Amino acid sequence: MALMLMGATSWAQSLNIGGHRAVLDSLNNIWLCSVPQSYFGNDFEAQVTFGDELTSLVIDTIEVASGDTITFAGIEGGKNYLVTVIDSVGDTISRNITFTWLPIVELNGTFGNSYSEASVTVNEPDSAYAEPMRAKAKWRGGATNLPGKHKRNYRIKFLDEDSMKMDRRFFGLRKDNSWILDAAQMDFLRVRNRVGADLWLDMARRPWYTDTLPNAHNGSRGQMVEVLLNGKYAGLYNMCEPIDRKQMKLKRYDEENQEFHGQLWMSYKWTRTVAMSAPAAVSPNSVTWDGFEAKYPDPDEVNAVNWNVLKNAAHFATRADRDMKLRRDSTSYYFDLPIMQDYYIFIVTLQALDNESKNIYWACYDTQTNPRLTMVPWDLDICLGANYSPTVNIPDMISPEREANWVSLLPMADMLEVKEYYIDMVNRYRELRETILDTDSLVNRYRSAIDNLENCGAAAREESRWSGDSDLANKTLDLSAEMDYVENWIRRHMAYLDENVFVDWKDAIKGDVNGDGEVNIADVNALIDIILGGPADGATQVRADVNEDGEINIADVNALIDIILSA
Repeated sequence: MALMLMGATSWAQSLNIGGHRAVLDSLNNIWLCSVPQSYFGNDFEAQVTFGDELTSLVIDTIEVASGDTITFAGIEGGKNYLVTVIDSVGDTISRNITFTWLPIVELNGTFGNSYSEASVTVNEPDSAYAEPMRAKAKWRGGATNLPGKHKRNYRIKFLDEDSMKMDRRFFGLRKDNSWILDAAQMDFLRVRNRVGADLWLDMARRPWYTDTLPNAHNGSRGQMVEVLLNGKYAGLYNMCEPIDRKQMKLKRYDEENQEFHGQLWMSYKWTRTVAMSAPAAVSPNSVTWDGFEAKYPDPDEVNAVNWNVLKNAAHFATRADRDMKLRRDSTSYYFDLPIMQDYYIFIVTLQALDNESKNIYWACYDTQTNPRLTMVPWDLDICLGANYSPTVNIPDMISPEREANWVSLLPMADMLEVKEYYIDMVNRYRELRETILDTDSLVNRYRSAIDNLENCGAAAREESRWSGDSDLANKTLDLSAEMDYVENWIRRHMAYLDENVFVDWKDAIKGDVNGDGEVNIADVNALIDIILGGPADGATQVRADVNEDGEINIADVNALIDIILSA
């Protein structure tokens, strides 16, 4: 650890511009310096300081003594200024310096799937000189953490001098020891996850228990940063808060009485259990349950696991699938219904294919007083027309006009057969379409994020670093071109949702099960598929309940045949 901290303060890192530390990228032989965004487009008059390790420094053609003030004319993203130094042994070294307004994170260490010692320096544009901090870090992720991957995700836990937990605050967010560096490894836009998470925080209603907890957040906040790994440029990352008890303000575990209160679980793979449809049996004291993982309390810390609340909700959803009255009367007892409605709208709007039943955090504020579950999305890279992998190309799967029946495993999909729930959800969608989900607003949210990366020069650095890498199946990384694709996708998709998915109950043509505008024998086949367990979105469910008795069964087939024969 001492060697890592010393390395982070070598002569190459001793250059300071206006109080901001210039960080050497040894991969591209350039200094990066993070300064406030307001400096861009203007001349930057700054005092330059450096350590005794340098005997001479020239910026462009101006010889500079430590403490001198010089002017960097018209700084902008990607603009370079030549710096020539002579070190204490007489070597002359010339490199460029360029400015960014993103924070620069330096991560030093040797990493793998288990925690190991690390040194982390977070250079924020609006902060004073940053010092290296002790930490431990490891790789994280599923498909992004397979052998042969290059741009890794990291989990970082900050430590004090005694290797105990040390809380740190960055970017005005929470103060905590645990942070995540999300690489957006397979995202050709690089910001789908960050912007999607911010969209959820802006559009979702607050969890039912948070009236007296204003600092509770049912989502992950974060900041796009530029990362140097062991002194080499590693590109753009989303440095963000994890989803945990502290973020959601769940009630603490009672250590004295060994009593569970607040609980948190995550679904990490597709199974019938995480879909809450015919869940598997629970293995006693197992930290996982057929695709769910216990997150809080940490099983390693309390030496116990309790699945009862989540299990009861899953079994309720399974029973309610066959019992309309139960579904209507008791859903809000087990689930935070407004959040569930918002989640359905959210993932259908983004066509977040990887978040239908997996990549969801399920939380209970206090299992001793109320079993109601609320939900939070996680890992939103596979959305807005993105494929599951750079090696996959299935146009129908990512089409903006794809039917929403892919959301068949989320419990809310079944709940939408209840007329009142369906009407509430459509009204909520239309309310959001007037504000946060307005098409131009949605497009601008993503385009602004890309403009931000381009204007500070980070987009070009990211493209240069990772374009053609095997992480991207050797394809070209072009953020501007991907943004054009995303904008076109959003505009087509929102029009499709308005006309075909979030439709009034009365506007759904009874018997037009396949939604093609006609009622014929093809609808009989579609209806039988649904009765046999096939997927169907909310609008399709409405059209399939031909006799309007609140259930979809053989009686609807008879009613549909009557309609066809009458026509």
